[in-house]
Amino acid sequence: MKRKYMIIVLMAGALELTGCSQGTSNSAKNGTTGSENTIISESDIAILDTEDMFTERDRDTEYDESECTAISLSDEETKCDSDGVKMDGQTVTITEGGTYLLTGSLSNGSVVVDTDKTEKVQLILENVSIINEEGAGICVEQADKVFITLADGSTNKIVSNSFTGNEDTNIDGAIFSREDLTLNGSGTLKITSAAHGIVSKDDLVLTGGVYQIQSEKQGLSGKESVRIADGTFTITSGTDAIHSEDTDEDTKGFVYITGASCIIQI
Repeated sequence: MKRKYMIIVLMAGALELTGCSQGTSNSAKNGTTGSENTIISESDIAILDTEDMFTERDRDTEYDESECTAISLSDEETKCDSDGVKMDGQTVTITEGGTYLLTGSLSNGSVVVDTDKTEKVQLILENVSIINEEGAGICVEQADKVFITLADGSTNKIVSNSFTGNEDTNIDGAIFSREDLTLNGSGTLKITSAAHGIVSKDDLVLTGGVYQIQSEKQGLSGKESVRIADGTFTITSGTDAIHSEDTDEDTKGFVYITGASCIIQI
């Protein structure tokens, strides 16, 4: 029988959970919330190679601003000189791989990544504010892998107020990715979502940054895994704060945390 959850917690920082009900307290003490979580045995943990949880690229936050493609977000007219960036009203679509430096704000729009399946994309957020009244603020439709880097000293905000028009696409996170997604850097990201906070339909990796997440459903969600190497997380969620589930493969659907500080409220 396949397990619905595989959970590993190696907490070098601090984990604090508040507002937990009787049904979630036991699982919460092990670093995750939700009454149906199952903690795997030591023998099961041995099948996972923890040394390869994070790549060098996952941890790499360096970039040369002069070599980045600049995108200046604006309600009036988003500006970008690259042919690989398309603008349609307040929807900005990145169609080519590369490193993109985002600044500015959208009051009702989104940034979409939709490249060839072989392309890697890095989005550097430098004091970005994106509000979407219906859908994700950042949406990855297709790429090989996407990295979101929070620029040093920056404060960024993503707000998704509704997902009522997204039933056919299954988009249900303020940041939503159909591909592997990594978030890193040393800046701050504030998320408010009417559904989930950050979602990846593959692996969700976080290796740094300060995260303040308020979500009606899950805070962090990765289908194949959620892997946290570092960072500070304050998560207020309506359901699981950190969630991973893959019923198809025994070695997927796990949460791995090391070196992070978390405050979780449900």
